[in-house]
Amino acid sequence: MGIRARIFLLIFLSLSISITISYIIAERDLTKTFEEQILDQLEKQASLLVEYIDEVDSLLTNNNADSIADRLGNASNSRVTLILNNGKVIGDSYIDEKELSQLDDHSTREEFIEAMKYGFGWSSRYSASVKQQQLYFAIRDNNEISPNIIRIAVPYTYLDQAIQSLDLSILLVAMVALLVATIASGLAANYTYTSIAELANAASNLAGGSLKKSSIKALPTDRVDEFGNVARSISQISEDLKSQINLLAKQRDQFGLVLDDLGEGIMVADKKGEITYCNEQFLLIISQENVIGLEIKDLGIKSIQSLYKKSKRSKSADIEFEIDTKDGATKWILGSMNQSKTTKEFILVIHDITQLRHLNSMRRDFISNVSHELRTPVSVIRANSETLLESALEDKKQAKVFAKAILHNSERLTEMVSDLLDLSRIEHGELKLHIEKLNLQECIDKSIDSLKNLGKKKNVVIKCNCPNKTQYVLADKKALERILTNLIDNAFKYSEENSVINIATKTKHKDDNVLISITDSGKGISDVDKPVIFDRFFRTAEARASEKKGSGLGLAIVKNLVNSLNGDVGVKNAPNNTGSQFWFTLPIAR
Repeated sequence: MGIRARIFLLIFLSLSISITISYIIAERDLTKTFEEQILDQLEKQASLLVEYIDEVDSLLTNNNADSIADRLGNASNSRVTLILNNGKVIGDSYIDEKELSQLDDHSTREEFIEAMKYGFGWSSRYSASVKQQQLYFAIRDNNEISPNIIRIAVPYTYLDQAIQSLDLSILLVAMVALLVATIASGLAANYTYTSIAELANAASNLAGGSLKKSSIKALPTDRVDEFGNVARSISQISEDLKSQINLLAKQRDQFGLVLDDLGEGIMVADKKGEITYCNEQFLLIISQENVIGLEIKDLGIKSIQSLYKKSKRSKSADIEFEIDTKDGATKWILGSMNQSKTTKEFILVIHDITQLRHLNSMRRDFISNVSHELRTPVSVIRANSETLLESALEDKKQAKVFAKAILHNSERLTEMVSDLLDLSRIEHGELKLHIEKLNLQECIDKSIDSLKNLGKKKNVVIKCNCPNKTQYVLADKKALERILTNLIDNAFKYSEENSVINIATKTKHKDDNVLISITDSGKGISDVDKPVIFDRFFRTAEARASEKKGSGLGLAIVKNLVNSLNGDVGVKNAPNNTGSQFWFTLPIAR
């Protein structure tokens, strides 16, 4: 049975029961009202009979009590009974005088008892003598010493006829009401069903995840009844849900962006080992594309499989491993996997520690290089000092040679320590730079002048190809002069005698910077050495073999200073492979 039929039956039965109960109550009340009206009439008639008869026992002397009862009964169109106080009937308009002696003692009748006690009384019962239901009203006569009873009665058919006539009217009204109830039930059922269907459809759309306005547009939100209240509530819930979902989506996107920006790769797998989430960094680190939906074993990385197995046993595990990328490079990865206590999912966090391992390697190399570079001049100083102390002090010529060696290595040691301190300050941002607008040509000329004596020794000429003599750059003056001095000094060291050093500038408007290049005429730098030429303490094989003066920190200082000035630095072969060309860029000053 559909909901529409159930609603109809519920309303119809409710109205039918209400009408039936109303009919029963109305009939009962009407019966009581008519009964009271008849009793009132009987009381009035009985009072008139008392005035007419006065005292019942006075009729015994003339022996005409029954005939008087007959006349009074005919006159009042009712049954009149004359009863002595001992319950004996001496007259009855419905009973022949000969049959009076056969009547029962009436002293036990309810109306008789009440009349003797209170002056009047009434009752309704079936009369065996007249064979019908009658309504009796009894009243005492005027004999105060030994009162008797005058009783008047009417058949209950009078009341039944009156009630039946009213019952017909009530029944007609009830039938009309029932018809109206049927129509009203149908309309109400249809109205209620339509409203419920609209609400159910909207609720179903909400449950299905549809939060569009079109999904709830049919709701009667403008109505002022309960359905309107529910409709408005559903509409409000829809708006609230939409806001909450939008907020959750925004938070999810923000969370995803945060996870992507963390720098760590994150992967989530369920209890079966199926990957349910990973961020972009995870894919980037393991050099794979979308892996969601795959099992961990499908990644083809045994170390991650091992992590997963360990985590299943001990809830958490850590491991350091290496993977080969598609371009042939090797990455070192630190992985940590934990099992969630709530969702029982496995969360893997991986860090690309390739750079960290490289830095550790560089640190070890740096310590080794520092030790080596410092040990050499210190050893020379110690050896020459011991020789002087032992015997060479007396030989002034020999002592002078040893003293020069000590001085040379002391200067080299001082330069090396100074460069180390400067490099440390630059790398840690402790070197305060005063960025200002500088004339690039003036800075180049000043650096050339400070090193011109080096050129005279080897007959090396510097040519400056700077088209824009008024080119300005943004830089720190001391830092720029040191960059130029180091690069020009290196060019002098490695250039052949009677050669040329070319210094050139070129404005790159597209990149908003100036390119400065220093080209020597030496033997050049091998392709193997170029990637590490700016590392600390790195010296080419030629430099080590020729024992050229230098700490091996000059180019490292140049690189860090250029980076601090927001520029780039590099090296390449000179044109026609006749040396090396070091270049760096600086921002243009507007």
